[in-house]
Parts: sequence; structure tokens; C-alpha cells
Amino acid sequence: MARILHLEKETNTKEGSNVQEKAKKQPSLGISLLPIIFAVALLFYGVGILRANAAIMLLIISMFVTFLSVFHLGFTWEELLEKGIRPTIDRAMGAILILIMVGPLVGAWLISGTIPYFIYLGMKILTPKTFLVSATVLCAISSIMTGTSWGTAATLGVALMGVAYGLGVPLPVAAGAIVVGSYLGDKMSPISDTTILAAATAEVDIFDHIRSMLWTTLPAFLISLVVYQVFSFKISGEIDYSRINQLLNGIDATFNLNPLLLLPPVVVFYLSYKKVPSIPALWIGTVIAMILAWTVQGAGFKEVITAMYSGGNFKTSIPELNNLLNRGGITSMVSSIATVFMAYIFAGEMEYTGMLGKILDSIKESFIKGKVGNLIFSTSLTGILTGLVTGNSYLSIIVPGRIYHPVFKEFGIKLNVLSRTTEDSGTVVVPLIPWSAAGVYMAATLGVPTQAYAPWAVMCYLGFIIAWLYGYTGKAIWKQRETKRENSVAM
Repeated sequence: MARILHLEKETNTKEGSNVQEKAKKQPSLGISLLPIIFAVALLFYGVGILRANAAIMLLIISMFVTFLSVFHLGFTWEELLEKGIRPTIDRAMGAILILIMVGPLVGAWLISGTIPYFIYLGMKILTPKTFLVSATVLCAISSIMTGTSWGTAATLGVALMGVAYGLGVPLPVAAGAIVVGSYLGDKMSPISDTTILAAATAEVDIFDHIRSMLWTTLPAFLISLVVYQVFSFKISGEIDYSRINQLLNGIDATFNLNPLLLLPPVVVFYLSYKKVPSIPALWIGTVIAMILAWTVQGAGFKEVITAMYSGGNFKTSIPELNNLLNRGGITSMVSSIATVFMAYIFAGEMEYTGMLGKILDSIKESFIKGKVGNLIFSTSLTGILTGLVTGNSYLSIIVPGRIYHPVFKEFGIKLNVLSRTTEDSGTVVVPLIPWSAAGVYMAATLGVPTQAYAPWAVMCYLGFIIAWLYGYTGKAIWKQRETKRENSVAM
């Protein structure tokens, strides 16, 4: 009797489930595009025009998708949460953990003197005949070590613009070179939020992502240096080192400079070469920096912990140096973490309800048509258009990253090609957009309009052009079975 009752209950449950499934509507292309249209409009107005917080805009967009899914498509909130949002958030945990870890790491590297020492060494490379190349390399060193393009531009960039003025270098050219150097690190540094985000969105290891980016970023960067050097042949003059020396003296007076300070990044890069997972590698780099802060700089335990939590708190007599040093800490990553979290809620709902799949099917049928080149071009163009509409580098990575993720898997293409493409078309393209936050910031900081320096920011637009060429020629488009070959070439 109990067996019969159990079977009857199971049958009723299945029938109830079937009724619930039948109550759901398959989203049409028009319905599927509604959240995208709403997102574009809200992000363009909220983030692009009002400069509102991107995380809150994404929260409102997610609310809209929830309303549409529940009241029109017949899903329940419990389904969306359990089967859509939570699995997607689980996939984002790697990114969130790294973002949380990077804040304390930067704080430790600052108070230990590691980052200041790298900048100090880099500033020594300036020479009159190779100013543009030297300025680009100097900003690249700074941005790779700090993981920030904005911090580099606001410190070294401002100083270098003064040098360019004294030397007679056209300011738009100098600004373009500074933007290229600054954004190299924003794209390649393992402690950059956009680098972390791109790897996490595509669900690849951050160091695999960086190795993949070398194929597009390194040629674009080297071509930029050639352009700057050729242009430099026309420049004559003498450099005024006053502002540069001011920064050098300020760093020398604030820190005990010692080659041992290079140990944390050397260890982290070595561990990445040995394929050690990202988070343990960053932990080790942080612990070494903490020890250096106590032993070399003489910092107290509480002082180091405070720097790791809330960032540097240096008070020198040089405002530009303070801007460079007073950053980092776990609190500095809150906004980035919130944006990633909200973006994944939106992506999870779109994926589970089938709306994202409907859009993808339409793109595949109407444009991609099974061609790898079209896939790369479509992914790249989506990132560029997202950047143009929203002016936000995070969204220009997240949107194409989540939309095309299943297509790359379907094509059997390694996902570090997807992560690379999103950065080629997102991170470095946004500062070329006059109404974007990055474009406005760079123009205001360097004193040159965005449209004036944009033609000289060669790497920023050459990267996605190289990505297109790779896509249509098959170069550096690795299949899943080519892991060994790709790693050996990329290294």
C-alpha cells in the first residue's frame, strides 16, 4: 500500500511539474531583446551621461529581467535563484576571490616599497632622443606593477606631460603614448581588475589569459613604439627633469630602496610560469611583501594590516606622489566586486530563461554561420558597441564574454581566445571614447581632448584589428586539444 501511495505521489509530482513546465513560455526574439534594449538605454543614460554607479544600474536591469521572467514567461523566483543566479554566481566566485585578494596585495606591495621601487627604476630610463618610447615604457612598467591606468596617468602621466611641453613634443602625441603605456598594465597586469574580470567572465585562469593576450597586445605595443620612435626623429630639445627628479627624490626619501623589493613580483611571475593557481600565487606574493615591509621598511604590524585593508596612507610633500601611493586595500575593490556580482545576476537570469540562447541563435544563423572569423569579429564588435553605448570597461568585457561563451565552447575554441578578444575590444578601446568615464578622465588628467590623443593611442585600436586578422586567418585561434602547443608558443 505504501508503495502504491509513493508511486501515486511521484506521478502527481511529475504531472505538477509538467503543468508548470507547460505554463512557461519560450521567449521570442523580440522578448529576448527587451532586456538588452532596456539595458542599453539605462546604461547609456545612467552610466554614460549621468555617471551613475554601474552596479546599481545592473541591479535595476536584473529587476526588470526578473519581472519579465516571472510575469510573462512563467518562471518562479525560486527557479531563477536556484537554477539561474546561484550557478552563475558560483562561476564568478573565482573572480570575486581574486578581486578581494588584489586589494590587500596592492596595499602590501605599496607599504613594502615594491611598487615605488619599480617606478623609481623605470623613471631612470628617460632620455632626450627617445622621450616618447621611454615615456610609454615607463608608464607601462608603472601600470603593470600597480594594475591601474588611472593612477599611472594621474602621477607619471602628469609629470611626463610637463616634460613633453618643455621638450616641444606635440601634446596629443605625448598623451597618446602615455595612454598606451598606462593601459598596457590595465590589460596585462595580474592585479588589474579588468584583467581579472576578463579571465573570470570567460572562465579561464588569469595567467592563461595573460599569455593569450601576448599574441595581440605585444605586436600592437611594439608597433606603437616604432611609430613613436619614427615620430621622435622630428623632435629636438632638452628635457626639464625638475618634476621627474621631484618624484624620484620623494620616493627615495619615503622608502628604503633595495633590490630585495623586487622579490614579490618575481616570485609571482615565476609561480605563474609554473602554472601555480592564481590565488595561492597572489597569497605568496602578499606574504613576502608583508615580511619586506616589516624588515626593510620598518613598518609596524598594525601599519601593514591597515594598508592591506584601506590602502596606503602616505603623506609626503608631493601631491602627485601621494596620489600614486595612497591606493590599494580591500576596500578599494568593493565597487568592482559589486559590479561583477550584479552583472552575473543579470547574465544568470538571461541564460536560464533561454533569452540569451535565443539571441545567440539569431546571431549564429544571420551572421556567424559557422565561421571562426565571423565569431571573433562579432565578439569584438559587441564589446566595442557596448563600450560606445555605456562608456564602461567592465560591461564591454562582461557583455560579449557571457553572450559568446557558449558559442566558443560549441566551436571547440579555447576560452582564453574569448577572454583575449574581450580585452582587445573593451579595456583599451574605452579610453578612446570621448563620453566614457575613461575618456573623460584621461582628457582631464592629461589636458588633451580625447579625440586629439586617440589617433596616437595606437595600441588601443590596433589590438582588435590584429584580433580580426587572427580570426580570419586562423592564427592563434587554439582548439581545445591544442593546449600543449599553445602554451609552448605563448611562453
